[in-house]
Amino acid sequence: MIRMVLELKKYDIKEQELINRAMKKLERQINTLESTGTPFEKIFNNDAIKYDILGKGFYTYKFVAENSSQLRILYRFVREKNGFILECHKVEIKRRSGKGYIKDFEEYVKNYN
Repeated sequence: MIRMVLELKKYDIKEQELINRAMKKLERQINTLESTGTPFEKIFNNDAIKYDILGKGFYTYKFVAENSSQLRILYRFVREKNGFILECHKVEIKRRSGKGYIKDFEEYVKNYN
């Protein structure tokens, strides 16, 4: 299940669609691995799912759309009895190279209760 913690309203319609597509793709990737016996907690060396690991259950997801738009999504994985929840907390729409967004993500995680 996907839960949007961030406010999608501050993004335009195309950006909202990209964010939703990215989160659905991430969910599918995790479901596929889990269905083959690899729980999320045991996923290592897979930067498609865990691009950065920031602590407190937070990870970044790197998504590249067909039109070369790039998103970096700060998400939190929450295990439940019957599956998991992916919480989308922050999104960076990359317009230039580099990892400048990571400081913002790290600050958010540091201050997350």
